[in-house]
Amino acid sequence: MRFLLSAAPLLLLAGCSDPVRDADRQDGGDAAMPVEPGGGPGDGATPLPDALVSDDIPEAFRGIWDYAEGTCDPASDLRIEIAPKSIAFYESRGEVTRVEIDNPDRIVVSLAMEGEGEKWEMARQFTLSENATILTPRSVNEEQFEPMPLKRCDSQGE
Repeated sequence: MRFLLSAAPLLLLAGCSDPVRDADRQDGGDAAMPVEPGGGPGDGATPLPDALVSDDIPEAFRGIWDYAEGTCDPASDLRIEIAPKSIAFYESRGEVTRVEIDNPDRIVVSLAMEGEGEKWEMARQFTLSENATILTPRSVNEEQFEPMPLKRCDSQGE
């Protein structure tokens, strides 16, 4: 009985609301906290639209590209050939599995790669310059990848 009498004030306080917190609420206190798309708390802002997804590399990115200081010679180890559904590198080839189009000048291409007797998955981001003459590839998930600008070559080489 003594325990119940000493606990009674605590039970009464537990039932009281906090006037400072209640005054800050404009929703009457019953609304849930806004949640961001990732599941964390946030301001309830509308999520950004997803990138457009395609099976083909857009036309503007297709063609033969070589290092900006290169000769566009087929033997160049930095030369790449981008087709709608594949990318050929110096000693490997990737079949497109997914293309995310962030905007008309930037895409992320996921590739099923094969070369030198091995197979692996790879993703590259490609960004076009304003005049679409320079293509800059960047790694999506590899830390040690130096982006090297590539220039557009004509179909016969330069």
